[in-house]
Amino acid sequence: MRSLALIAALAVLTGAVSRPQAGGAPWTASEIASLDVAIDRALEAPVLQGAQIGFEIADTDRGTVLYSRNQAQEFMPASNFKLLTGSAALYELGDGFAFETSVESDVPQRDGTIAGNLYIVGRGDAALGAADLDAAAAALAASGVKHVSGALIGDASRYDDVRFAPGWLVDDTPYYYAAAVSALELEEGVEHVSVTPAAVTGAPVSVRAWPQSGTFTIDNRIATGPRGSKDTTDVARPWNAPHTIDLIGSYPLGAPASDDLSPSVPDPAAYALDVFSRALAAHGITVDRGTAMGSAPANAITLWSRRSPQMGSLLASMWIPSDNLMAELFVKELAVRQFGMPGTYEHGIAVEQRYLRTIGVDPATVWISDGSGLSAYDRITPQDLVAILQADWQSAHRDEILDALPVAGVRGTLKDAYIGTPAEGAVFAKTGTWTHVTTLSGYAQTHTHGAVTFSFLINGWMGDQAPGGDAALARTRAAILSTIVSM
Repeated sequence: MRSLALIAALAVLTGAVSRPQAGGAPWTASEIASLDVAIDRALEAPVLQGAQIGFEIADTDRGTVLYSRNQAQEFMPASNFKLLTGSAALYELGDGFAFETSVESDVPQRDGTIAGNLYIVGRGDAALGAADLDAAAAALAASGVKHVSGALIGDASRYDDVRFAPGWLVDDTPYYYAAAVSALELEEGVEHVSVTPAAVTGAPVSVRAWPQSGTFTIDNRIATGPRGSKDTTDVARPWNAPHTIDLIGSYPLGAPASDDLSPSVPDPAAYALDVFSRALAAHGITVDRGTAMGSAPANAITLWSRRSPQMGSLLASMWIPSDNLMAELFVKELAVRQFGMPGTYEHGIAVEQRYLRTIGVDPATVWISDGSGLSAYDRITPQDLVAILQADWQSAHRDEILDALPVAGVRGTLKDAYIGTPAEGAVFAKTGTWTHVTTLSGYAQTHTHGAVTFSFLINGWMGDQAPGGDAALARTRAAILSTIVSM
């Protein structure tokens, strides 16, 4: 799993990449005609036969449309929907915004005792880690706290209790990319799990899981497979045992410890509360009345707090690796900013619709069910995505936006894309992938005409089922983007 610190460091390390620039020679009619012919020809590639294709390209500075195909049709955007979410969040919340978590009490401690309740209050920070909770417990102990006469209470009241957006597939919920949404998150909504093979084929693997929590059960059903066999480890959530995480499949004999399987946890708030309870105990702080969920009083005393990195790093954390949970938390936070607590999908979507009106996009052409694009119900048009990107370019936050996007051949979900082609280092764009859906929208720096803004959406694509289909599509995209960049 990635962290905000890693993403922020990545953004710094790749900051030397030349951003797309304004200016350049205006496009002539003959150049536009030549571009149109080249793209039309490329889109006839066998790998795209039968697919629904939407494509719009515009001169970023002048707004001139250079190419369009089905640009007003609605498409499933997959993770391209995060462009809307991030742009609305930056516009509405501002570049100084950060998520915050705090530990609060009813009353000040006296002689080592808090004669009341202790609260851990979540405000949407998914990157809060077990190490942070340990630091909080250590800080309380260092301040003299030894005993809480009341309860330890988890406060997730900033957002509502709707954990999954409409249109999410139940098949996805065991996985990190469909983590349950809560104002009180921990470790990005996952348990960390690694397995090591046994000494003989057929025996159960050994499991290392961290941080420790009693809010779910891990059922290890992974067997040690023959040496050199395929790693088929997977995670599942039984429908009739929602608080059980099943580990299934096989792991080859003699292999090193596996990568982190990162199953999502069933109840993020309970998970965070339990891990904090254990941290308090480890630092010698006793709590008389156990744990519960509730809300901190308005006059509670803050004993410890943690702020996430600010908006630029949050955008990079969402767009560069394509973080679904971050997008969902932004939607709930937008709701709180405009409508107050608790943040809901309904209110967050209303704020996004208002943002669309602000930049001249008719919300009737966009169907919003979530923030990440994981919902099967989401729809948007290529020309709407171009409008969103154009608004970003024209805003005071242009560099912040560009520094938060994947870059072809350099970082994020495009790190391995288009290497050795003219598109390498010249395309700053958000990817999107869903079953039979593949999307790409962003900016490209041309040789003589400055930057262009584009949205290339493909739905109903059956090539993802064919051997070599992904590679063939990558070649077709590389050819199109290289044609654009070379002009």
